[in-house]
Formats: sequence, C-alpha cells, structure tokens
Amino acid sequence: MKKVIGMIPSRMASSRFPGKALVLILNKPMIYWVYKQARKVKELDEIYVVTSDQEIKDCCDKYEIPCICNLTNETTAAQKIAIESQLLDGDIYINIQGDEPLIEPMAIKQIIDAFVNDENLEYVGLKSKISTKEEFLDSNVVKVVTDINNYAMYFSRSPIPYKYNTNNAYRVMGIYGYTKEFLKNFLNGTKGNLEIAECGIEMLRVMEKGFKIKLLETQYKSIGVDLKEHIKKVEDIMINSGKYGEYTDLYDENKKLTGEKLFREKGTKLKVPNNRYIIVVLVFIENTNG
Repeated sequence: MKKVIGMIPSRMASSRFPGKALVLILNKPMIYWVYKQARKVKELDEIYVVTSDQEIKDCCDKYEIPCICNLTNETTAAQKIAIESQLLDGDIYINIQGDEPLIEPMAIKQIIDAFVNDENLEYVGLKSKISTKEEFLDSNVVKVVTDINNYAMYFSRSPIPYKYNTNNAYRVMGIYGYTKEFLKNFLNGTKGNLEIAECGIEMLRVMEKGFKIKLLETQYKSIGVDLKEHIKKVEDIMINSGKYGEYTDLYDENKKLTGEKLFREKGTKLKVPNNRYIIVVLVFIENTNG
C-alpha cells in the first residue's frame, strides 16, 4: 500500500488578500475548514498544514491541527510541499489549497485513486467545466486546455480557448497530487517565463521543464477565497447547504429577538452567551396506543 500524505500550504503574505489563511468564516479561521474537509478522506494517512508563518502555526495549535512550520525560500505552494516532504515518509503527496474551504473530500479521493490505478502518473490535477461567461472571463479563475488524453497543454488566467461554450472551457481546481520522485526533481526549480507571464501559475514551470500533468474531469466544484468579497459567498453556501451547521436566533430574558445570530457548527454543542437565550420547541406525537 502506498502511503498518502495530505499537505495544506498556507501563508499570510497573499498578494491579493493578505492574511486570508486566518480570515474568519462562520467564526472559524479558513484553514480550520480546509483541514476539516480533508479529514473526511479516509485514504489520507496523514495531513499537515505547511507554513513559514508563526501566526498560522499558533492557530493550528489552538485547533489541534498538525502543522509543519519552517522558514523556507519557496516561491510556490508545490515547492513548499517539495521542501517539507523531505521530512516525511510518503509515496504520494496531495496539495490541498489552503484557500478552498469548500473542497469536496471526494475530489481529493479522485486524485488518490488515479495514482493507485496508474503507476506512470507523476502529477495529477482536476478540471471542471466552466458554466458561465463571467467565470470564463474572470482572471482569478485559472483556465486549462488539454489534449485528447487529458494531459495539460496550457494554463492561463486569460480566456482559453478563444471561442467559449459550456462544453469546451475548463477551470482547474486547487488540488493536485505528486509522487515523491517528482517532488525531488521539482525541489530546486526556479520560475519560468510562462509562469511569470501568467502571474504565478506554477504548473507552467513544470510543463516548461517537460513534465506532463494529467487533468481528470470532475463534477465537483469549489470556490477559492481570493478576495474579501468571496467570504460572504462561501458563508452563504455553507449555511444554505446545511452540511456545515446552522444559525440560531438569540433572545433576551423577555423572549424578545435581539437581532443577534449564533452559528452552531454541525456535530458540536450550542454555546449560548450569558444573558442570551434560545427558544426550543418540543413536539410529542401520540399514537393510537397512547
């Protein structure tokens, strides 16, 4: 059996949204939600947040999240994983982006299954169809075109291919898998011209060096938190899906609404603040036998 290790690269110095790793989503830091989703994947033997920032390490300690914190000179998330993977004994390493709190566990499993079924793969990612013209034109969405065998031909923040329809345009999801051998080769890589031209798409560095990236089509979709306005969108999805928890109205001692709402994460107890109350309704159903 191959040992599979999940790694969540996270940093405070995001160029578009500094400090986003610890931004609160439903009263919990974003990195907490990413880790919690990853924990649902039974095929992951170990999971670590990897960072160079002490603030993130302190947050992980608070929530009992395994964390590797070392000051390194990486330029991409994959390179950070390549550096820290040397401390671990794994065969496959899964790069789970720290800014995708809605990542689907089954999407992670899809990548792991690909490595299990094909030992020739070195680098695997996921692609999903772009469903709107707005998404197609969004520079925060990384697009990809692949060959007939689903190996990547090019990645871009620009709209590709030139003519858009809902059957020919794909985006990449923030999750990738690598073999241990690939990471050794990638360890000391430097930025390539295409990576720089496309504002930091690290997959292009790999392709410029001749490596092949397999992109599996998936039905799962996720939302990356690249900007502050994405937080509200993620929170709405989490609440409306019912999979993460629910809000409860708070009342005062006179049973009057205070206008405050308390979020209860699924599987946890509701902790009501002092001098605040919730209304609980008990329903009893009596059958014909009393």
